Amino acid sequence: MDHYTMDTYGQAFAPFFDLVNNDEQEVKATVSLLREYAAGGSVLEAGVGTGRIAVPLAQTGADVYGIEISEKMAEQLQAKAAGHLVRLKVGDMASFRFDAPFSLVYITQGALHSLLSLDQQTACMKNLAIQLKDDGHLIIESLTLDRSRFVRDQYLDISMMDVGYVALSAAVHEPERQVVNQQSIFISQDGVQLFPLRYRYYSSDELDSMAAKAGLSLIDRWSDWEKNPPHEKQTRFLSVYAKSRKE
Repeated sequence: MDHYTMDTYGQAFAPFFDLVNNDEQEVKATVSLLREYAAGGSVLEAGVGTGRIAVPLAQTGADVYGIEISEKMAEQLQAKAAGHLVRLKVGDMASFRFDAPFSLVYITQGALHSLLSLDQQTACMKNLAIQLKDDGHLIIESLTLDRSRFVRDQYLDISMMDVGYVALSAAVHEPERQVVNQQSIFISQDGVQLFPLRYRYYSSDELDSMAAKAGLSLIDRWSDWEKNPPHEKQTRFLSVYAKSRKE
């Protein structure tokens, strides 16, 4: 995907993001856990997207900020009835900094994977850590890679099909870079729609190493927002970090 940019995902997915990610129970559990770690302090969502989590979190009374690189995603957030409750900036979460420190900074749905190199992901962790209060927390939701789907580092799957349409998913794996290039393809009588995605995966150990370079230490790890413990078949994992204590 030579022409893929940081805004490609937002351009393609923004109009449909909330329709696809409409699990109300997950949103409720996510907001509940975030409020627990925020402990009443101000909150920043890095890669805030359409505000799927930030808006309902702000509606509970939390002071919520958001940083989002995609203008299309930001427009979807601002168009929501309660979107004004989120203090939004359009910019790069790996470099942009707000003035005030936060009690909680969080990333949902694997947004850290959108940075396509170890150096970029580590730089982002450092930038977010700097914006934390001394007793603050950083929470990162990461996705796991299902290697069984790939044959010769690629796959083509049918995800949905009916009389008038078919939805395909195609991907190419670059194991040396830990990068997956994915294209979701929707074919119907109205034509063809493409939804590209490119991401860099990492292990929990690699994420912990990045966090250590940012001066953070792991304090909790869960397989989901309901605090279920990690397990072999998990599709994601939540990592909770705090600033490392100096001896």
